[in-house]
Amino acid sequence: MPRNARLLLASVGLPAFVASRHLDMLAWNNLAAALLGDPGRLPPDRRNVLLTLFHEIPRPRCSAWESVALDYIGVLRAAVSTDPDHPRAVAVVAELSITSSEFRRMWARHDVREGVHGTKTFRHPHVGDIAVEWDAYPLQPPPGPLMVVFTPRPGHEERLRLLKVVADADGSALPDLPGG
Repeated sequence: MPRNARLLLASVGLPAFVASRHLDMLAWNNLAAALLGDPGRLPPDRRNVLLTLFHEIPRPRCSAWESVALDYIGVLRAAVSTDPDHPRAVAVVAELSITSSEFRRMWARHDVREGVHGTKTFRHPHVGDIAVEWDAYPLQPPPGPLMVVFTPRPGHEERLRLLKVVADADGSALPDLPGG
């Protein structure tokens, strides 16, 4: 992961994470852990956005779940189109194809998305509903990782400030990264 991306992730005052092109979470900040759930509680091979979305995040916590799933499936399909035999892509697609009929249905659409953005509302157990806009920014060199950043929708800025209080109290920290 690029050094500057690591620094940006640590300094940005918004929930953000960096994922590989196969959607493995490489790094995240405290606010992302507070909003999404701490990826550090999972073994490294389970810290995949799609595996988490289909197996870890309770659906009521994320509105527009299917739309979000389709966006991330499209990102993974873009990665697969450039390297269809990559072992990580094969493993993620195989597991989800076996364990989720919803994934199989969505994967069969063959949607490809190079970049993704959107809006969603999270239902946080301590803060309540937080409506956010999110964007995925490609990092260099291509095809490299993506940085996903969540910004509050108008009227939800105070909820984000409350989330920061929760994150600071929780003490979720950035994982130690190789070369970091």
